[in-house]
Amino acid sequence: MKPFFILLFCSLTVFAKKKENKSYRGHGVHAHGAGTLSIAFEGANGRIDLKITSESIVGFEYAPKSAKDKNKSNSAILALEKNISEMIVFDPLLKCKISKENIEIVADSEKHSDLVAGFGVACSKSPVGTEIVFNFQKQFPKIKDLDVEVVADNIQKSVEVTKINTRLLLK
Repeated sequence: MKPFFILLFCSLTVFAKKKENKSYRGHGVHAHGAGTLSIAFEGANGRIDLKITSESIVGFEYAPKSAKDKNKSNSAILALEKNISEMIVFDPLLKCKISKENIEIVADSEKHSDLVAGFGVACSKSPVGTEIVFNFQKQFPKIKDLDVEVVADNIQKSVEVTKINTRLLLK
């Protein structure tokens, strides 16, 4: 299964390069409210990878020092983990279970940081032929532009999530 995800990551990277005409996609450029989400399935099992400016989730990008900032950061990360299945909604008939693998804040400079998260997904069958609904802005209204790439078996789709209830049909 690991070789599949390595191959998938490489193909998603190449696919995403075609969309690099947006100003925040260049190396070293950082835009608040922007991020990427990759979802990859092999059969009924998959992986979700999220990378987004930490300001969009936590509310700030600096390393939290005060108790108030540490609580705010921890609460936001916990909300992401707890509510991910409400932000990425698979068809209920698939009985998908999303589980956290990692969530961390990675600083790329003194002033900028990103939240990077990985989740595993286990469903009763492949999501091909179903719809995924994205509701990130319900929980995190500072998210303005989330570029989503989904690969499921032989289907490859993308969508730009800019509002609640954005849908992607996997056909």
